[in-house]
Amino acid sequence: MPAPCAPLLRLHSQAAGRWHPRFRMTEGLPTTRRILVATDFSLQAKRALEWGRYFADHLPAKLVLLHVIEIFKLADVEYRMSGSDPLGILREQSQSSMADLKRSTPDSETHILEGSPRPLIVEFALESDCQMIVMGTQGRSGLAQLFLGSVAEYVVRHSKVPVLTIRT
Repeated sequence: MPAPCAPLLRLHSQAAGRWHPRFRMTEGLPTTRRILVATDFSLQAKRALEWGRYFADHLPAKLVLLHVIEIFKLADVEYRMSGSDPLGILREQSQSSMADLKRSTPDSETHILEGSPRPLIVEFALESDCQMIVMGTQGRSGLAQLFLGSVAEYVVRHSKVPVLTIRT
């Protein structure tokens, strides 16, 4: 993976007298120990995971991967798939996709929750002591944003921890 642009944050080592991203700044910025990457397994989420890995490697921090199965949208799916268990199918697909991510990032923690992604991502970040959230966004605007909403926008507006959104 090519390095994404120039470092956004440079940390200075008093002892070495030079700039290096692995040294932690002790004044002014909080220590980042855990980075939450919220994923829906989309292309945007994969790009966000690349950025999450980059920051986790350079801060260094633990990567925490979270997927939320949005069960409130199942009513329409259940109507169309009568005779099957759509929640069971979504659980299996989520576990399989999360297992793939775990293999590609073995040092990470993985979590799958069920509910509404918007508040669950914000709550999970606080409860699991994450200092940063990284997530992808499609960058909708206008009527599409008005009618479809945005999980990323909600998280940015309501999170108590910094959020980095990756637009693709």
